[in-house]
Amino acid sequence: MITSNEIRNKRFNNSFRGFNREETKQFLGTVANDYEQLYSDNANLQDRIKLLEEELKKYYNIENTMNNCLILAQQTAETVKEQANSEAALLMKEYKRKISEMLMIYQEIIKRLNLFNSELKSNITGHLEMVEKNSKKINEMSDFFYDADMKDILENLEKLELAKPQ
Repeated sequence: MITSNEIRNKRFNNSFRGFNREETKQFLGTVANDYEQLYSDNANLQDRIKLLEEELKKYYNIENTMNNCLILAQQTAETVKEQANSEAALLMKEYKRKISEMLMIYQEIIKRLNLFNSELKSNITGHLEMVEKNSKKINEMSDFFYDADMKDILENLEKLELAKPQ
């Protein structure tokens, strides 16, 4: 690539009726200055492009890292969700079993209470029958002892005297 100094120091051969030397020098100076400015701008832009490319690589790396983290987070979430569902299913099964056991125990208690009530009712019925029989006997005895004949006997008893021994 040609440099700005090469443009400034370029010498042309003289020819008859050639270009005006002063104008040519001025023009070449202007071209050299512009070329130098463009070269400097180009170098700055090249440096800037390199910096931006490096920064872009960093962002691509960050993006890849974030994507990997996101994928890992999703996988972890799925694993945790599956584990939670599995644990919930186990707990549900265990609770159902316990509830079933408790219901069976309550059913057994109810059976025993019904049996106890039946026995108690039977005992009470037996006692009531005894009380009824006793009441009948008492009524029969009351009828016997409060009968008019019994009154006569009691009155005659009072009249009775013991015989004196001789």
